[in-house]
Amino acid sequence: MLVYIAGSGAMGCTIGYHIQKNTESEVILLDYWQEHIDQINKNGLEVTEKIEDRIEIQALKPPQASRKADLIIVMTKSMKLDSMMQDIAHLTSEKTQILCLLNGMGHETIFKKHVNLDQINMGVTVWAAGINGPGSINISGIGSIDVQNIGGNEEEGRKVADLLDDAKLYTKYDSNVMHAIWRKVMVNGTMNSTSALLECKIGEFFSTDDHKKIVDDLVNEFVEVGNADGIELDKKEMLDYIYQTSESAKDHYPSMYQDLVKNHKKTEIDFINGAVVEKGKKHNISTPYNDLITQLVHAKEELQKAE
Repeated sequence: MLVYIAGSGAMGCTIGYHIQKNTESEVILLDYWQEHIDQINKNGLEVTEKIEDRIEIQALKPPQASRKADLIIVMTKSMKLDSMMQDIAHLTSEKTQILCLLNGMGHETIFKKHVNLDQINMGVTVWAAGINGPGSINISGIGSIDVQNIGGNEEEGRKVADLLDDAKLYTKYDSNVMHAIWRKVMVNGTMNSTSALLECKIGEFFSTDDHKKIVDDLVNEFVEVGNADGIELDKKEMLDYIYQTSESAKDHYPSMYQDLVKNHKKTEIDFINGAVVEKGKKHNISTPYNDLITQLVHAKEELQKAE
């Protein structure tokens, strides 16, 4: 099987590494960071922290790739998804399966512009990784992956899940993956955006006197909008999961902090808190807390001159 990773940052390389290392499939990393591409092609991909290794794997810019894919795992930033799908259109056929493991929600709307619904697999992962530098990643958290084909093509969806599980990515086929996606969006919507705005670690935010009310108000909106959107969400269950995650991630600066504060890059806020705002409008549900968080992050992007 020929597998492309479209967007080969920390998480993309983590997924690509496992498939290349542990299965018979061929993996090609696709990215636009030339120094990263050059280092991987010259010295291999270095993996550190939870896993210590270096493997040979090919890396290209999307226009340089030519062979049709069996599977494309999309790991680019959400705001660059549409342009990436345009750039890899020549690599897809009606037989190509797409797997989305991006943070946030609403990506299926973009995918449907480029491929058939039965080619789209949505997933959620709790693996954690970072970039050390060009050609080098660190895997800081061993996690799991849930996958579902949202076009009803369960046979192909299960093949994708089985491949990732064979790759030691601890993957299962989930017939209700949207529930898991909403749950992760709530984690990101209460931790990523707040930590980025306050410029602190997750544990530091959760140690403040005001964190309980902030988290509770945000989750109220997530649950109300999610239920209206057909996803059965229990508030207590969601809060328990959020607080459990906040404890295990207390020493972590989340990805939105790294994008906005450290690297002055635009964030995925419109696919997290902003996505709840837009879905709330569709259901005539007011979401003032998520709306304010979204506006504040955009204002900070402007102040940081984020690109």
